[in-house]
Amino acid sequence: MAVHKLIILRHGESQWNHENKFCGWIDIPLTDKGREEARYAGELIKQHNLSPDILYTSKLRRSIETGFIILQVLNKPWVDHIKTWRLNERHYGQYQGRDKHDVFMELGQDKQKFQYIRRNYNGLPPLVDAEDPSIDEKYNDILNKEILPRGESLAMVMQRLIPFFKYEILDNQMVQLNKTVLIVTHGSVVRSLIKYLNKVSDDDISKINVPTGVPLVFELSDKGDLIKPYYYLDKEKAEKGMEKVKNEGLQKL
Repeated sequence: MAVHKLIILRHGESQWNHENKFCGWIDIPLTDKGREEARYAGELIKQHNLSPDILYTSKLRRSIETGFIILQVLNKPWVDHIKTWRLNERHYGQYQGRDKHDVFMELGQDKQKFQYIRRNYNGLPPLVDAEDPSIDEKYNDILNKEILPRGESLAMVMQRLIPFFKYEILDNQMVQLNKTVLIVTHGSVVRSLIKYLNKVSDDDISKINVPTGVPLVFELSDKGDLIKPYYYLDKEKAEKGMEKVKNEGLQKL
């Protein structure tokens, strides 16, 4: 039976991760720590004898920069690199650019309500107006701008992500062309792919958090079924990162 390997990771720490702000579609660069996380991710991939044949990232620089650093560490900067808005972070609507703790306070310090919007499958932030400053020239190739979000739940992220992933990445690149694929993306997209590939329920996905900069590996059959449980290449670092993400916004940094 053929085994197809998929490497996925959330980008390294961005400036707004560091400042505890909702990033969403706003284009924020990596911190020095984020660049170091990207280098470490590349070293982990190399140590586990994984060799990606193609790179997919979002259209946001924190994803692109992380992917480029990883390819440099692997000495494979020539690998084909596909950038797509379908791998962009979840659009956080009117919360984009805002301090997470300020939003928590605005919601009456209601932890359940705050975590519903952050983590529930159907939690939806308030939408931005039609004039969205995060929709800029990087999306000029999209003729129908109405397909671009003004705020998203995780369910909405999956609606724009999973068909692209299934047909473009899984069926075409991994199964038909037998490529090892590296996806460098964002927390909500990683959660969406975990939900899809691991068949996580709508309720249970709220409990899954994703650290920055730690690759996880899926080994899949031709049908896209997991051959064994997915795994992080540094489990201890991943668990520490997940705990940090879980508590974001509940206290002022």
